[in-house]
Amino acid sequence: MPKAFISYARDGSHGENLAIEIQQQLQAAGFAVFRDVIGLKPGDVWYHKLEFELESSDVMVLVVSEKVRTSKWVHNEVSMAEEIGIPVIPVLAEKVRHPLWLRHLQVLDFCVAQDWTLLLGAIGHHVGRPSPPSPLSRQAVEGEQENTAPLSPSTSGIGGGVRENSVSGRYIIHNNDTVTDTETGLMWKRCSEGQSSRNCSSGNAETYSWDDAMSKFSKGISFAGYNDWRMPTIGELRTLIVNGKLVKPFIDLDVFPNTPAWAYWSSSKRRKHPERVSFDHGNWDVSASSVDFYVRLVRSIQ
Repeated sequence: MPKAFISYARDGSHGENLAIEIQQQLQAAGFAVFRDVIGLKPGDVWYHKLEFELESSDVMVLVVSEKVRTSKWVHNEVSMAEEIGIPVIPVLAEKVRHPLWLRHLQVLDFCVAQDWTLLLGAIGHHVGRPSPPSPLSRQAVEGEQENTAPLSPSTSGIGGGVRENSVSGRYIIHNNDTVTDTETGLMWKRCSEGQSSRNCSSGNAETYSWDDAMSKFSKGISFAGYNDWRMPTIGELRTLIVNGKLVKPFIDLDVFPNTPAWAYWSSSKRRKHPERVSFDHGNWDVSASSVDFYVRLVRSIQ
């Protein structure tokens, strides 16, 4: 499921109202959406949460209002998105003078008329959706029409070659030792590299230096009838962290059995150093590429 990050300034007016409506339209069209008031929970370290959500997003929708022009946080979010290669789609909520840091981007003008097909088409272009879903009418957004029922495991659109075995929370566990995350649209191998069998009880999880891992698993790995398995990005790997557990590893062991309580490599680099996720502490950071960590492979199903 493609994910959109909505960046806006809380102004209690045009910008905030449009951000809410964009959220509703994108969710109805099948996108995962992060907007601060729905994504931040009590106790969250909010700037860490914003960074995580942005890194795990596919596109940013920037709602441009008068208050955005002077918002340092919106400016920082846009700068980070461009730095890590996330496309930014500005949507004009009211007539304002565009700030200098925004003038290099093509803007959609929603001041008078809101063309949801145009916005969904622009987002679909960036996330690889050739035909965006039809937008909701205002009546549907306001709950005056019936809601679309969620997909069941048997209609999840994964393909005829995969049979569903069971459901665990947001995950669909398949009978071919793979699992689909319905929130992110990613399919994971249940076992770490080196392990096999239904409960990952055969063999031992193997560790690799980052260079060795990238050499072996960077792309094009064959498994369970697919030949596009690869190393996950740091944003993808971080979605597996389960916070609030009393016992490590901080991952869902019903979905990913026999996961070692240690670190796993991502394919990403930051400050020229490779990044890893530590499931023994539930955090992430950079590490020396010579250190040996575990590997879990992923593929995109969108």
